[in-house]
Amino acid sequence: MKKSFLLLAALIMTSFMANAQLIKDRTNGQVTIGFDLFTDINTGSSYENFDLRAINQGFDTYITYNLPMAETKHTVSLGLGVSSHNYYMKNAWLSEPYADVITFTEEPAVKKSKINLNYLDIPLEVNFRIADKFKISIGAKVSFLMQSKTKVKGDVFGDGHKWEIKYKDITGLESIVYGVNARMGYRCVNVFVGYQLNNSFKSGRGPEILPFSIGIGIRAY
Repeated sequence: MKKSFLLLAALIMTSFMANAQLIKDRTNGQVTIGFDLFTDINTGSSYENFDLRAINQGFDTYITYNLPMAETKHTVSLGLGVSSHNYYMKNAWLSEPYADVITFTEEPAVKKSKINLNYLDIPLEVNFRIADKFKISIGAKVSFLMQSKTKVKGDVFGDGHKWEIKYKDITGLESIVYGVNARMGYRCVNVFVGYQLNNSFKSGRGPEILPFSIGIGIRAY
């Protein structure tokens, strides 16, 4: 599964590199397409039986319109994108996703369990170009929840049967989340970090999920 994920990621990134550069050339650098792969580290407090895996892979893709800053090569970018965050639970699963307060059921036999949150993003960045090939960006984004779902595989009921259960539209989630980010790039490749400022769940409705994201991305520079 991990090899398939890495192969798919490599194919997507290669395709994005070719198409992003084409768009950059045709629009004289005013439009940029980007794609990121990242992992989320939860900085929120622990919550009863809820614990996250060390690696929680996700991705995002976006398009921005770049406005030059005076006569410099620096730009301000405003865009639109989508992001997908996965939170993998260890030995626990979300058995009641529609309860007023979200709790997690501890079950050592559970092999795979996750929550998936998908957002529509509006990013805003200030980009500083250094020696033409290097670029440093700082920014923020507002994200609107589009879809949420949970999935579990394993003997969740202790009856010796391997179940696969999926639920959609988890209750108690914030419809809007905010974050800040920074990235440093050379040519089309960049590394970035991001931090979500508010909890993914509403206060008192679920665990405290405040993801710190770190990853690698590509965009036409």
